[in-house]
Amino acid sequence: MKENNTTTSDNFTDFPFSDIPASLVEELLSKTTQIGNDIFNSINIIKKKKYYFRSQLDKSNILANDSEIKTQFLTSCAVDGAYAIERLLGSDLIAIGTVGVEGLNSSDKKKGEWQSPNHSVFINNEKHDPENMIAARGLMIEMEINLAANSPYDLVFLDGSLTTGLIHMYKAIDFIEKRRTVIADKIRDSYKEFLSSYKKILESDHMEKQWVGIPKYTSRNDIGDIFGWPTDYDDRAILTLILNEGEYTKPRQFTSKENWHMKIPKFNSNDSMTSKTNNSELESLMDEVIRKIIELHVIYYKPYKWSPALRIEIPYSIATDKKRLYSLLQNIKNQCIVPSIMEPYPLYLADRIAKHISPAIPAYKQILTSSIAELDKENTKDDISDIIFIMHSYRTESGM
Repeated sequence: MKENNTTTSDNFTDFPFSDIPASLVEELLSKTTQIGNDIFNSINIIKKKKYYFRSQLDKSNILANDSEIKTQFLTSCAVDGAYAIERLLGSDLIAIGTVGVEGLNSSDKKKGEWQSPNHSVFINNEKHDPENMIAARGLMIEMEINLAANSPYDLVFLDGSLTTGLIHMYKAIDFIEKRRTVIADKIRDSYKEFLSSYKKILESDHMEKQWVGIPKYTSRNDIGDIFGWPTDYDDRAILTLILNEGEYTKPRQFTSKENWHMKIPKFNSNDSMTSKTNNSELESLMDEVIRKIIELHVIYYKPYKWSPALRIEIPYSIATDKKRLYSLLQNIKNQCIVPSIMEPYPLYLADRIAKHISPAIPAYKQILTSSIAELDKENTKDDISDIIFIMHSYRTESGM
């Protein structure tokens, strides 16, 4: 997850230090040598122990190679999302978008109707609330999971960990139980659909459908903890340096010892029996989701020499089926053939599209302001300064 609490401009992009005091820039630059030395030394430690780490992997029988994998082509796509909150003087303008982008060579063999890129969107004006970011992220997760679950493609990449959905929805539930806003009601109303979609993804029990999570950023050391590797870098960083082209680690369960617990939106005493029935259904769905999360497995795979090691989180049904696992690896390799793109192609493209949602919101706000001003002009003939004040932005907050 990434967050940005600044407004942007073309000038800032072209001249990042132009509006910063010279003394501050000098102090920043003075620390370059020390920080560079720290990073270099930590990398050097890994490089010096590279062959030792490698021998540990070889002796453990945890490594395998894709050289003998020959399997069928799968159509593929990736789903990603982003949100932006424009903090106005009078309210918070919240925008959320999720997109689905198909993989290389998937168009001709697509099995269902899904325009590329497919998308879902939410935008609404909400009252000021410092926790609106929690709600925005929660609704974004719901939209991503629902979009991914309904994809007609054989292989669906999710940009992030398969555990992320539950982690962030725990926080969103705390938000919606204290509020009755449009975004809170939207999360509440969509929660059953979210859990059903999440269960479908985590099960991946249809032999022709696979959902996998590929997080770009991770702090996990599931492999390193086995061998006592230094904790300066996570598994993905170290394995990038020591895995050879085509090598992968065999599936390993990684979530079974973590504290997963039941948490669903509560119904009020005045709610109907239908709400109570729905609550029972939610508990059953949540129980299944938690059970499947506990069974998740992880593999690390370096498809090409120019690729970093990819962290790939997979459901139990894929981890325990060699045919499906081999098919997954081969098709990931097919989507990583461009040296300048260090992740499966559709994930890269979905990420690029999602990143443009935040910069577009200030422009949308200007269009909205003009529309409101036009309405005010027609109805009241008053000065528009009040509108300008109320719609004034203080900052844009965003995340993915």
